[in-house]
Amino acid sequence: MPQPKIIAVANQKGGVGKTTTAINLSYALGILDQKVLLIDADPQANATSGLGILTTNLKSSIVNLFQGDDDITQCVLETHSPNLKIIPDYIRLAELEINVQNTNVNRLKEALSKIKSDYDYITIDCSPSLGYLTLNSFVASDSIIIPVQCEFFALDGLSKLLSTVRSVQKSFNPDLDIEGILMTMHDERLSHNNHVIRELKKHFDDLIFKTIIKRNISLSEAPSFGTSVFDYKASSEGSTNYLNLSREIMKNQSLEKRTTLGKELHQILRDTNENVSFSPTFKERNLDTFKPFSFKDKNFEKLLGNTKDEVISQLGLVYNDLHSDVWMYRISEKISLFKKNYLYLYFEKNKVKHIQLRRFKYS
Repeated sequence: MPQPKIIAVANQKGGVGKTTTAINLSYALGILDQKVLLIDADPQANATSGLGILTTNLKSSIVNLFQGDDDITQCVLETHSPNLKIIPDYIRLAELEINVQNTNVNRLKEALSKIKSDYDYITIDCSPSLGYLTLNSFVASDSIIIPVQCEFFALDGLSKLLSTVRSVQKSFNPDLDIEGILMTMHDERLSHNNHVIRELKKHFDDLIFKTIIKRNISLSEAPSFGTSVFDYKASSEGSTNYLNLSREIMKNQSLEKRTTLGKELHQILRDTNENVSFSPTFKERNLDTFKPFSFKDKNFEKLLGNTKDEVISQLGLVYNDLHSDVWMYRISEKISLFKKNYLYLYFEKNKVKHIQLRRFKYS
């Protein structure tokens, strides 16, 4: 009987499709009759809200695990998929990481040891930073999927993450492997995107998944409805891409069978000489950034001219990517075909240039 596999989805660079991958890969594995547990270990809790779970109603979450609660089963929730469960997250996880006193990097690993035999795959949506939570995730994992956007800075972000992997292997988890590098947000019409893929293949070859996640509007819209792309639009290219990825992972992602063009993985990691600090303290982060938002004031025009930091201080950060110039907020609890359910903020030079109220309907 195959051993359960714990896979972290991680990249220290934000805006690369990390949470999108964690949600839709987990869902796809469930569709293929695998028993899957998704763990939301990102303080923004986007994987939780992306599967339609309201964080305000949570009685137990991953926060309970890091606060020392023994019964991990109380943190596991059902989802829309019969084969997919989730350990959700909510905003207090950010407070925990900032003020953490306990430096036990094995806490998540110890908790999962009690339930991992119930699943075929456990996926962890990591925070886009190296801190106490991400370090716990890496120590608990067998391997890491690295989503990489098809852009120039992808190589720089990848180098930093490989430094992190090397440091974790050396200090805490010698068995940690790279499951694969996943190219995301690919637009085959752009020569620059294709150039980035060619460059990555020169250096990493077999570490790169054959499956490439293409730009697809359904992947962007599905979280607005609190579901995966498979429930939102099963016929979309995004659905096909993530099913192919899940089949590729199930078929063969054993590092022992890879050649890694010109270098073994250990040599790549040895050649990456950047030092990584594992300090759990984040003095530069402010809890006000993670305040829950309120829409009691309907005068959205006052947001015109606000910077991204000013918008976050007033509305929080929900459904948004800090690196994007289009942010979206849900402004009503229920989806209606007649009411404007979403607020869109369009930024130019880091300030709100345009505001639009929109509604979605299922296609």
